[in-house]
Amino acid sequence: MQTEKLEKILALMPPNPGVYLMKNRAGEIIYIGKSRALKKRVKSYFNRHHDSLKTSVLVSAIEDIEFIVTETEVEALILENNLIKKHRPRYNILLKDSKTHPYIKVTMRDRFPRLEKVRKVSFRDGNLYFGPFPNEYDLTRIIDMLSRNFRLCTSKKGIAPAKPDKKPRPCLKYHLGLCQGICQGEVTPEEYAVSINKAVEVLSGRSAPDFSGLEKQLNSLAAQYRFEEAAEVRDTLTALRRFFENQKVEFLKPVNLDFWGTCEANDRMIFSVFFIRGGKMLGNRILDIQREPENTNCEILATVISRFYDNNLIPSAIYCAVEPDGADSLLAMLSQRAGRKVAFHIPRKGQFLNLLAMADNNALEVMRNLKSEGNERIDESVIDLQKQLGLEIAPVRIECVDISHIQGTDPVASLVVCHNGRPRKGEYRLYHIKSAQGGDDPASIAEVTRRRFTRLLNEQAPLPDLFIVDGGITQVRAACQELARLDLQVAVLGLAKREETLVKPDGSEYNLSFSGAGMKSVIKLRNEAHRFANSFQKKTHSRRVLRSALLNLPGVGPATLRKALWEFGSMANIAAAGVEELQKRCSIPLKTAEIIINSLKEAENEKVT
Repeated sequence: MQTEKLEKILALMPPNPGVYLMKNRAGEIIYIGKSRALKKRVKSYFNRHHDSLKTSVLVSAIEDIEFIVTETEVEALILENNLIKKHRPRYNILLKDSKTHPYIKVTMRDRFPRLEKVRKVSFRDGNLYFGPFPNEYDLTRIIDMLSRNFRLCTSKKGIAPAKPDKKPRPCLKYHLGLCQGICQGEVTPEEYAVSINKAVEVLSGRSAPDFSGLEKQLNSLAAQYRFEEAAEVRDTLTALRRFFENQKVEFLKPVNLDFWGTCEANDRMIFSVFFIRGGKMLGNRILDIQREPENTNCEILATVISRFYDNNLIPSAIYCAVEPDGADSLLAMLSQRAGRKVAFHIPRKGQFLNLLAMADNNALEVMRNLKSEGNERIDESVIDLQKQLGLEIAPVRIECVDISHIQGTDPVASLVVCHNGRPRKGEYRLYHIKSAQGGDDPASIAEVTRRRFTRLLNEQAPLPDLFIVDGGITQVRAACQELARLDLQVAVLGLAKREETLVKPDGSEYNLSFSGAGMKSVIKLRNEAHRFANSFQKKTHSRRVLRSALLNLPGVGPATLRKALWEFGSMANIAAAGVEELQKRCSIPLKTAEIIINSLKEAENEKVT
């Protein structure tokens, strides 16, 4: 129902292109949209019944609307995109990316360009990008091969010194003849540019590497029984062939194209994006979004494409089954980002139509797999938690981190995993805190977050829908900073145990005493993480104290202790073994063995009492 305030806002809203920002009673921006006709678009939210529960909830929560008028629809599209990234409103479309593929970056703005592995593409930094690469291992091999073949510098410090008399110490590759000696001033930027341009030609598909040379090297090493070196060459050769030869689709020209396949079912839409780079298919990317009935497929496609190419390489042409909404404005924005003309095409026949059909079939298969997984009904607690916290996605997979230490000593962390309301103990993890000292909980949270998500990215494992950390707003911000460095968007909440509250990154809080199933599941997960961390911390502390005590015993040095632990595996096993077995297996004096066993038994008796 429209309030008097909203009626006045709607009456004053202009018919021009622009962006509208919907706010709730607390003044929080909950939705951002754009339109070529502001008044018509915003009024449509209030003039009809909405079949979607999400949209109905959105409309009922609107208390205020702000708008920004723009000259053109292109400007509105750019502004909407920037504002969504800044405010991340609750009800805007959230993309769930299957994985983050890396790119090869050629640092053309450097005096002596290098090849780097990156996950984020910038369109105005003056550098060259190639990719994405579905296989990160292959990318590393390709960079290594190109660096070796063209003797390219791989060190960030590989810059000719300003003063020739102060040359830095050369690296090992220089001594092995694998680089041109930039740091020693042995090559000019013009001479080096010839080598880097050859590498660019290979990456762009205009020339191919010399496979015969690598094959001869492989056979030679194998004949000399130098199998470890031969394995390195073999892996490089495999990676290169996979990238340059074994492609399902090839074009006569080194074109860069993207094909957007789609599949929809009820409130869900799957996009399968096929990448053609340098005339060869490199792989695909899966995007999973929640579909709203009020938005047409063309509108959703326009929004997803706009968001997707924020951090991904923009091709020269995009192929779709339908034209996205506001195609001219969208193309103008993409062309502006890319610094060149970008086109949309709807293929009707031939190779391009076959590729689009392949992308559609891939999206269909992904949807079928999701449906089969969905035979397991989403738990009531997950749905309730989504509603209570206002999350865009149902938090089917939740990970919770808890920090434990004794007055800053022996800091450890536990990570527990919950999938669809049930614990997955096989995926639990324990961490010894390495970088943070003295009980610095925010630094500990940052370390665990960095280690956990770096591993998930490297293994291309699924990311959690919700990441809960032990602590308040400071710990939440520490985790968010690490996720931002990794270019990841994951919902993060802090768990303040004393206050029994959940804290969002914006500082808002939720009371855990709420009797809903969702909050109860969070409390249960918190208790599990706390138990797991405390148990691990006690063991860690006891081992350290006991080892320290043993090292202070006469005749027991570090070497003796290491030998005993190597033989028996643990302090408990040493105590159970007895004096004679300890003396025999570790080849130590009988008196030393008696001292160790007696000390361990005394420590055990102290625990019991």
